[in-house]
Amino acid sequence: MTSDLLPGVTLTFVPHGSDEEPLRTDVAAFIGRFRRGPMDTPVRVESWNDVLGAFGPPDGPSATPYAVRGFFENGGRTAWVLRVAGPAGTASAPWTVGRAGGFSAERYRAVASSPGAWANGARVTIRYRSSTVAGPPTVGVRVMVPGEPPETFPGLPPGEVVDRLAASRLIRLVPDGTAPPPGEPGPISRSWELTLGGGTDTPPGRDAYADAVTRQAELPEPALLALPDLGTDLTGGTHTELVLELLRTVHPLADRLVVLDVPPTLTSVDAAVAWAGSFTAAGDHELLATAAVYHPPLRTPDGRGTRTVPASGHVLGVIARLDAERGAHHTPANAVILEAVDLAVAFPEPQQVRLFDAGINLVRCTRGRGLMVWGGRTLSTDPRTRHIAHRRLTHLLVRAIRRVASPLVFDVNSPELRLTLVRALTSVLLSAFRAGALAGARPEQAFRVVCDDTNNPPEQDPARVVCEIDVAPAAPMEFIRLRLVLGQDRGLEVIEA
Repeated sequence: MTSDLLPGVTLTFVPHGSDEEPLRTDVAAFIGRFRRGPMDTPVRVESWNDVLGAFGPPDGPSATPYAVRGFFENGGRTAWVLRVAGPAGTASAPWTVGRAGGFSAERYRAVASSPGAWANGARVTIRYRSSTVAGPPTVGVRVMVPGEPPETFPGLPPGEVVDRLAASRLIRLVPDGTAPPPGEPGPISRSWELTLGGGTDTPPGRDAYADAVTRQAELPEPALLALPDLGTDLTGGTHTELVLELLRTVHPLADRLVVLDVPPTLTSVDAAVAWAGSFTAAGDHELLATAAVYHPPLRTPDGRGTRTVPASGHVLGVIARLDAERGAHHTPANAVILEAVDLAVAFPEPQQVRLFDAGINLVRCTRGRGLMVWGGRTLSTDPRTRHIAHRRLTHLLVRAIRRVASPLVFDVNSPELRLTLVRALTSVLLSAFRAGALAGARPEQAFRVVCDDTNNPPEQDPARVVCEIDVAPAAPMEFIRLRLVLGQDRGLEVIEA
């Protein structure tokens, strides 16, 4: 993060960060529109200030920046952010050096650091001095973009100006020509004033979202996922198809929960119920167990008043906060939402019942307690997979199993390997039992790990090891059955049986 404190002084803060931890279940991923920022690379952020540095301040109709802010305000600690956009132009301006000496090219182009209209009208002031008290020529650069804090880069050697400006959040300098020919000395000092233009924006389409869905699936750390702008950018059948594609991508991972928002164009209860029914009609309970819906949207402050924001980001923050306070096995319900002042719409009780029956979790405003998350169910109607707490416990166990078993993938199937697996997995499950996540008065009532000749017969491929794990969550009481397969030809696979 770069901050301008005084004219000519630039202070750069390097966040201390923390190592990625795939076992955590409070890390969120957000896919949506932002003012600026990279569109090809997921960015890991640990605070709202990190988001502002990477993607700029909230601007325009995009809901995702406000959702990410709601995540951090409600107790979230870490998130991955993926910016999506349609075909976009990058703002730029030419710069001709002329007779100024020391530069590696005679022409350059100042280019915005990322595509979009956000940099149109940006001003870049460049001041050159052929000599200073220290001797060699220097260049000072100041970048001013509407809505962004200015950046100042003083005392740059002309030949290094391209590399030095790579640290800017806002612009890049691209050589556009050969080195200037030797000749008569240039002026003692000179100034240029550049104005960037030509940046364009278009809304993201299905392909942009589909690519982002694929990229988030490659990240091992996120356990929560939201797409706050999806209902605005994609509508009708395209929206439904993308959601189902998302769930098909996430379901085999067995380690993350998707929190969806009712599209903002569906303003009536009838429309919201029909939208939820379009997913449940297929009857794929396992697929729908990866998703939960929260409604209605929230009214949040935006500096000029309030604006309507989908609830998913704030809800993910609540889930992350409760995860740290109680553990992933607790239901994220009856918990206060912060950084919101009201509901976008208040439903009377009969309509609340209809939404609840359709599998839509409610955000409610209760007297004396304010805004609260009310309900903790997935879209699945199967009692075995309908509870969010049940699903998130499974996600935690799958992550723990992967961490334990991954280093053993290339070991040879042997009694020693099986014993090692049983001991390691038992240790993980004992920790869950002691935390109150599992039912039973004794560990043997709460879980069982089988990895012996009964599921690894002598005729089985020696490069393949199978472990079966039965777990009884504290609530609901149905058993979870996981099947762990280690194969030297296909790595590690954790299957929910």
